[in-house]
Amino acid sequence: MADSTPSVFIFCALACEAKPLIGAWKLKKLTAASHPFAIHADSSRVVVVTGIGQTAMAGAVGYTMALFAHPPLPVMLNLGIAGHHNLPLGSLVLGHKIVACESGRGFYPQFPFTISQPTRTISTQAKPNTHYSTDALFDMEASAFYEMALKFSSSELIHVVKIISDNHQSPVTAISESTVEHWISAQLAAFEEILELLLAQNPQLRPHEPELYQVMLREFHFTVSGRLKLKALLQRWRVLKGEAPPIGPSGQFRSGGEYLLWLEKQLDEAAFFL
Repeated sequence: MADSTPSVFIFCALACEAKPLIGAWKLKKLTAASHPFAIHADSSRVVVVTGIGQTAMAGAVGYTMALFAHPPLPVMLNLGIAGHHNLPLGSLVLGHKIVACESGRGFYPQFPFTISQPTRTISTQAKPNTHYSTDALFDMEASAFYEMALKFSSSELIHVVKIISDNHQSPVTAISESTVEHWISAQLAAFEEILELLLAQNPQLRPHEPELYQVMLREFHFTVSGRLKLKALLQRWRVLKGEAPPIGPSGQFRSGGEYLLWLEKQLDEAAFFL
């Protein structure tokens, strides 16, 4: 069992779906020879590349949740691509109903919070659907993910987030790994906003916030990604140095982005000399 206790678990069928998250969050890969799935993690987040299909997804969810000492009711997300008859390529959609086509079983994620992204039914099938016969999104893993995730968490903390990859104008055969990476990278801020909303549903999952975090939020405007980066940098400083990092000379920073660059530079120098 892993020593860390993450609160966020994200499952992607494809490596190209997971790569933007792994890079943005600087996650470390667990030794490949020790695990049947590619697992990347830090102390609070885990991203797993499951492989394509319902069996692979269900197996990866069960294996990962048994591997980690997870907290009660962790956030669990399936991030991946899906087809729809006319939604724009690269757009982000959440599932408000997940249907397993073979069995007919349906699952209903709960939204006890306000989201700005559209929602649709997601229809999980054994093979890619190229007919787009209904207004649903079509994928190959969501229902298996959701059914297995319910064994480890609660429905308001389990969600399926899909990026539109194909439609009537652009078929499945036109999808490339680089395009998928680009689409997900472009939606990273929206995905992190969803993640923040989910973490807010269970205060026990939120990591300790240094006092300086609140000070800097009052001082500057940060984007959702900027707030997450600020929190991660301040926590990294706490691990390396113990004490709170200095704010810097008064009036030195014109924006939150400038402070993030300065703090990152201070951390890199501190890590080098430890």
